[in-house]
Amino acid sequence: MHTIYLRTDEDLGDNRMRDLQAELRAVGHITDVEINSRTPRDILVEFEEAFISPMEILKQLQRKGIHADIMSG
Repeated sequence: MHTIYLRTDEDLGDNRMRDLQAELRAVGHITDVEINSRTPRDILVEFEEAFISPMEILKQLQRKGIHADIMSG
């Protein structure tokens, strides 16, 4: 398992955070998604790196209207 840290351009409200978590968890080979209400622009995504790439995760977000970048650290 790998985890990537993403930062969105959009502020996500509580409902959108919950919806986005559920939508991303439904994507094959994404195993967990964490969004903290205190830092709603930050998303942690755990995934199976043998089956899905970080770029594909970004594309999934873009399809949902979310613009994000992969952050380091």
